Amino acid sequence: MCYYYPYHVLAYSIKIIIYVETIAYETISNKIMPYLDKYLGTWSFKEAKHLLTRTTFGPSQQMISSAIALGLAGTIDKLFTVLPLPEPPLKSVPDGTGNNQLNDPGAKYGETWVNAPPFPNINPPMLRNRILRSRSKSLYSWTILQMFYSEISITEKLALFWHNHFVVSSSTIGHREYKYYSLLRRYALGNFRELTKEITIDTNMLLYLSGAQNTNNAPNENYSRELLELFTIGKGKLVALGDYTNYTEEDVVTMAKALTGWQVPPISNVNTLTAQYSSNLHSKGDKQLSHRFNNAVISENGNQEYKDLIDEIFKQDECSRYIVRKLYRWFVNYDIDLDIEENIIEPLAKIVRDNGYEIAPALKVLLMSEHFFSTTACMVKSPVDLIMSASRGLGIQPPQGNVEKEYDFAYNLFVLASDIEQSLFHHPDVAGWKAYYQAPQYYKLWINNLLLPKRQDYCRLMVEGGDFSYLETRYVVSSLIPILDLVKNIPNAQDPNDLIDSIALMMFNYPITETQLSSLKEILIPGLPDFEWTVEYSTYLEDPTNTSVKLSIESKLRNLVSIMLRMSEFQIM
Repeated sequence: MCYYYPYHVLAYSIKIIIYVETIAYETISNKIMPYLDKYLGTWSFKEAKHLLTRTTFGPSQQMISSAIALGLAGTIDKLFTVLPLPEPPLKSVPDGTGNNQLNDPGAKYGETWVNAPPFPNINPPMLRNRILRSRSKSLYSWTILQMFYSEISITEKLALFWHNHFVVSSSTIGHREYKYYSLLRRYALGNFRELTKEITIDTNMLLYLSGAQNTNNAPNENYSRELLELFTIGKGKLVALGDYTNYTEEDVVTMAKALTGWQVPPISNVNTLTAQYSSNLHSKGDKQLSHRFNNAVISENGNQEYKDLIDEIFKQDECSRYIVRKLYRWFVNYDIDLDIEENIIEPLAKIVRDNGYEIAPALKVLLMSEHFFSTTACMVKSPVDLIMSASRGLGIQPPQGNVEKEYDFAYNLFVLASDIEQSLFHHPDVAGWKAYYQAPQYYKLWINNLLLPKRQDYCRLMVEGGDFSYLETRYVVSSLIPILDLVKNIPNAQDPNDLIDSIALMMFNYPITETQLSSLKEILIPGLPDFEWTVEYSTYLEDPTNTSVKLSIESKLRNLVSIMLRMSEFQIM
């Protein structure tokens, strides 16, 4: 593969896609049966890194070492340990009257704003709006920080999965966004059916998909349609006019009536974060579903009727298959052929059903399987995975001891991910990010001639420093990869071949070729024999205080890692 910064970006994008498809073909063509038997192969750096790369964000070298020591079963146990909810986000803008300061009633600098009124009753409106924007910015920073500070836990990866499944986008009230994401995190390892019930009356969702406008006098089908098509069971194929494999258009209408009556109090109300049920706005009487739901009847049940409706939907086995397919695409591969459907999706869906729609038991089986370790095709890293693997994964940490700097650091990463088309809390539409559903490209959509230069520039600047001048808000990179720390624990780093192979093992999921090794050595010690590096690095190890030697070694290593971060192998996982 290409290991240099390409002049013809489109050609390079195609090369990455071909590389992904080649590995996918090779792994699919060498499947190991039976698929979901427990993996009994070697447990080494490679396998631990693969598991943590797919289940966490940019796992650090320490996390991988810990996983090796824990073993596969121990790592899975730790990944699925239910953690308490993290402390809420903080006000990250100092108090005062200066241009960069902000007075927020009920929230001092360094304290949480979550307990303050959701809509500050202050004037002028410009100041109130600035406070609301500041809270949202704090939330986005805090969400990135949870990914950074999370250790061996699948919680954050699953929270983002649910965020892309139960999409709520473009809220202007930080309190609602926080409550919504906390709900996703609380149920991250939990019950799909119960989360569906909770999200149905979440105020963010009621506003986003018009549930708050759904009344007996004016039924609104927006949420009921997405509840079926995107959230629970999927359409299936069109069988006849208005009749899909899994539901009918009449079911959409009937379910909308069952969901009527839920309102969102005005933003000025102290209870604005909790939905309220109005019996006067609810469609009374029983509601009969179609033959797709065995002609089931949803009996009149007031403010509990939405739960009865969701329970009825989840009686359909297709709900379990639908969510397992999405989880498979999130953690393993987009390609679900008839073989995968029969040998992976169907047995995992049965585990989900047998456990009352708890998803953890099925996910554990998948992530401990021969299939996961032996047949998984590579994936193009999402923007969030990319920025986390190029920062946390290579030793960068947020500034400590200063809330403003810590949150600014994380917000910059949020902006970078948004700029390469994965903006948390701001999906392009209700279906989520296209890379997880749009066939046939799926996550290849993360790579094109517009996005690839930005992805590579981000990676380069994490090593070399500089600024992202093309962003709306200019971002100057101040925290660089601690390059000497990155290599200090590499055995026999005096040998340039061992050094490069070890760095490649840290950064890539797939081994480099001899040709790549030779080319990368030309970056490290251009035109020089191996012993030149051996002598210089040995001199540095003997006296790390020798400034001139230290700067020379660091410069060479930064040049090397900068190139490696822009290789195709770093764009995939």
